[in-house]
Amino acid sequence: MTNITRISAPLFLSLLLLAWPVEAFAQIDQSMIAGPTVKTYGRAGYAQVTVFVWGSADTGVWNVEEGTDLLEFLSVAVRSQGGNRTEVRSYQVLKMYREDQNRKNDPFFESRMDELFSGERSYPSLQEGDILMIETRSTRRFTWRDISQVTGTLASLVSTYLLFDRLND
Repeated sequence: MTNITRISAPLFLSLLLLAWPVEAFAQIDQSMIAGPTVKTYGRAGYAQVTVFVWGSADTGVWNVEEGTDLLEFLSVAVRSQGGNRTEVRSYQVLKMYREDQNRKNDPFFESRMDELFSGERSYPSLQEGDILMIETRSTRRFTWRDISQVTGTLASLVSTYLLFDRLND
């Protein structure tokens, strides 16, 4: 690379930026300025409410169309658990906090996700400023693998003891 190229490239870019029409910057969409941290769910042009999502979901600030059903929104925001069969049983719990109904940091509404989607429980509608916390709770199962590991360890200890006992005689 020559010295002329090193000097002329930044100069050319500076001139290009100065010559760029100001009207082009005025036409930038406001959603581009807001940045990627604010997610949108709903149809364009309809009134929206802002909700905050934390935990085991697509976390962040969400602008959601007003009147969106809670289950519909959770279907979009919550990460799928998949069909993996592991030794750990897990379930998700929704905790909903609302500013005007929050006493001692207790959730305004709390329910297991499977109860919500099965229709066993009624649920509130989304409102401006709601905070949704989705927790994944896990309980570990005691399986045959655990039993075989304990049995194998005990058998190894007993056989080692018997071996040392024979060697001492």
